[in-house]
Amino acid sequence: MDHGSKSFFSLRRLSRVLVRNVTAGCSVLFAIALICSMPSPATRVVRAYSHSSKQAGSVLFHEKGCEHCHGVDGRGGDLGPDLSTIGKRWKKQQIEHQIHEGGAGMPPFGDVLQPDEIKDLVDYLHAKRKAPKISVAAAK
Repeated sequence: MDHGSKSFFSLRRLSRVLVRNVTAGCSVLFAIALICSMPSPATRVVRAYSHSSKQAGSVLFHEKGCEHCHGVDGRGGDLGPDLSTIGKRWKKQQIEHQIHEGGAGMPPFGDVLQPDEIKDLVDYLHAKRKAPKISVAAAK
């Protein structure tokens, strides 16, 4: 063999290695682009509540008609369950999902309410941990 054929084979080997590396690099870039283009999860993360958010949620509960099904202050109604201790039983994400997606007889409100309204309602409902005390007048 002469030196010319040696360099031909080394160039051929180098080109194969180069093609493999470029192919692997393109595959990695494609995978990253695919992952980055995927939609984010539908369920949003709810942040810790503030006192003002809880108060705003209380107002929204009345103004948006939640009382029609769940009763005044969420104490239960003809159509909806008692929510007076929902914060003790459910996590914020569960409450948010229920408001947003509906289910178990409740219609979804994700398209009706703004994200900040849902957050305020979640904060209000998650703070409900103790059953309300029944007044003497109401008991009679």
